Amino acid sequence: MKTGIHITHEAVQKIGGIGSVIAGLLTSDSYKVFFDRSVLYGPLFNTDGPASSRLGRDGVVLYSGIDNYDTEKYAYIFSPIEKKYNISIVYGRRMIVNESNPGHHINTDTILVHINNIKSEAVDKLKFILWENFGIQSERYDDWDYEQYVRIAVPYTEIITALISKEDLVFHFSHEYMGMPSVLKVVADKSRGGRKTCRTIFYAHEVSTARSIVENLPGQDIAFYGILGHKDIGGRSMEDIFGDRSANYRNELVKNAGYLDHIFAVSDLIAKEIKFLNPAIDDKKISVVYNGIFLKKINFEAKKDARETLKKYCKTLLNYDPDLIFTHVTRLVSSKGLWRDILLLEELDELMAKRSQTGFYVLLSSLIGNGRPASEASRMEREYGWPVLHKEGWPDLVGMESEIYNDIATFNARSKAVKAVFINQFGFSRHSCGIRVPENAQWLDLRIGSDAEFGMSIYEPFGIAQIETIQFGGLAVLSSSCGCSGLIMTKFEKEPDCFHILDFSKDQETLKIEELLSMDHAERSEAEKKVIKKEAASVLKKLDVVQDEKKLEDKMRRAIRSSFEIDWDHIVSKNILTVLNKF
Repeated sequence: MKTGIHITHEAVQKIGGIGSVIAGLLTSDSYKVFFDRSVLYGPLFNTDGPASSRLGRDGVVLYSGIDNYDTEKYAYIFSPIEKKYNISIVYGRRMIVNESNPGHHINTDTILVHINNIKSEAVDKLKFILWENFGIQSERYDDWDYEQYVRIAVPYTEIITALISKEDLVFHFSHEYMGMPSVLKVVADKSRGGRKTCRTIFYAHEVSTARSIVENLPGQDIAFYGILGHKDIGGRSMEDIFGDRSANYRNELVKNAGYLDHIFAVSDLIAKEIKFLNPAIDDKKISVVYNGIFLKKINFEAKKDARETLKKYCKTLLNYDPDLIFTHVTRLVSSKGLWRDILLLEELDELMAKRSQTGFYVLLSSLIGNGRPASEASRMEREYGWPVLHKEGWPDLVGMESEIYNDIATFNARSKAVKAVFINQFGFSRHSCGIRVPENAQWLDLRIGSDAEFGMSIYEPFGIAQIETIQFGGLAVLSSSCGCSGLIMTKFEKEPDCFHILDFSKDQETLKIEELLSMDHAERSEAEKKVIKKEAASVLKKLDVVQDEKKLEDKMRRAIRSSFEIDWDHIVSKNILTVLNKF
């Protein structure tokens, strides 16, 4: 029997990209053939509500110590551990569903641990083990984010031992830094004669230190990746170049990934960042295991229908029928480089005006994770024309949404051929976004109907969302800072009209490391403008196919054929299981 245990903050609620990766990984046929059992493990974040709600909408609770709830007499397994550490355990099963094909799903054991009142001496003992074995100085970190992941590590091995047969081969996956204390405890126990039939893997969805540097460095990705690939780097580490980062607990946890049996890097970039962070890590321990995409089989008529839905929306909002549709559906964080969208739109606007073409750009992004109440969206639409026009303050613009809208409003005031709309809402339907949305519209129309999806991020470990539009005949416009660019250049080498990658660091190759480090905001902005100005015409040329229905249908057919190579099942079979089978 082979069991895969995934330690993650998204054991129940999908918060970001890791949740999508877990869904794609666990529901793939290849994964289900390899693993006999899967377990999700994480902290219990919320104690509100009844016992039945603990594992979310798709979960079935079998035991909850915090609610004195037990359906099948699991208390004999969990109660001794709960009493030993003064914790509460929630155990049950969740159904993980493939996002594009609900028929593909998997039932997973799910364990959440409430550790707010855990015995301090047990926590102190583990912190000593982390210091003694891995040099992690827990007393330096008073952040609850660090504390909670150390605390769930305290009972981790005992809970797993109680649930899983001694004969099982167990794979412990630490998804990002959150699972590292638990997996490091497995490593420490193993060195002391603990269970040998186990493997430990760090699943690097990003490198936290690298993200922090890129987002805070004035030269951002242009400077960082210019330095990472510089001929004069000479084996120096990330901290040698950018300074000591030991005050950051994420940095210290990830640096210790070398103690694990293996490291999964979701892209070539992440593999390089891991080595840059800790050059002592053995190259043989690092494997690039790309993420996949969820394939959704549609015909060309569905593509045309989705385009017509978006064109109709533009006609209703702005009173014109666009020739090209540009989209960007994303989380609203600085790493997405949304200002680059505006820079590219400005160049495209000039070119399209000369060609008497029109364009419509839709940015769907929000700081409110679950979206505004539908009633508020309808009221804003009715009272002042949202989402074409916006107002400061709740329920409309909050935080950096204001900055995004100001950039879009300025662009719209100057543009001649392209107009932009900012939908700061979750979902795309008449219910969530107002009655001017075409009837029966859905979020997927933005993926299927898009002619070009933008994704010129400054830090993007992989970038599943950026490339999902390819299978529908759309053009993925990416930066070379997106980890998926390596996969796309390989798998779509013969289909160059499916993607366009802008390398913002390429023209900086002659600069010295010191010059890249001192690059300021103005220099970075000038470099971005130069690259975008150079590449805009090529982007537009690849979109000429949209005006010829037969050519567009042929492109979509070719894209679908190639997309099978980046589908989750293919990726798991050819990349991930190839590594796991070596254990």
